[in-house]
Amino acid sequence: MSRFGLLIDVSRCNGCSGCVVGCKNWHGIPAGEEGRIRLVDRTVGSFPEVRRWIFPVMCMQCDFPPCVTVCRFGACFVDERGIIQVNEEKCVGCELCVIACPYDARVMRRDGVPESCNLCLDRIEEGKEPYCVASCPTHALIFGDLDNPESELSKLIKQKGARPLKRKHHTRPRVYYTHARELEAFV
Repeated sequence: MSRFGLLIDVSRCNGCSGCVVGCKNWHGIPAGEEGRIRLVDRTVGSFPEVRRWIFPVMCMQCDFPPCVTVCRFGACFVDERGIIQVNEEKCVGCELCVIACPYDARVMRRDGVPESCNLCLDRIEEGKEPYCVASCPTHALIFGDLDNPESELSKLIKQKGARPLKRKHHTRPRVYYTHARELEAFV
């Protein structure tokens, strides 16, 4: 079975919000509500040594997800494919999963149910890539199988020296970032 993951090539992200808007449209999230992806935009340094980092943050699809660990009702779970899901019928809206996420990747919907990226599971089941990947005009998001060393994703992670953010939490995220060391302070 595939272990799905993403690479965010920060050097290619131009902050267009294509991934954010595409995701919100695909999942029917109304304008004005937080989506499943947030765009981080930070400028550091002082003239003439200024750097600007723009990158998306979404559910990291952790192998050891704190959101699942704290859910006492079994509403937050990892499915047979390793994708983190929320069973809305079991959720009581306690927000523990939102608080437990070290990446601030979960939001509470207005109806009191937490929401986060599920890698567009419906699209994956159809053999398509997640909508954020399909919506990115600069190809900054790459989707694939982390367990296949011949996949484009695995090759690019190795080639670009990408790694997950906040490794100190030992959650084993499946979303990798180029320039991760510089981005740590902003997430």
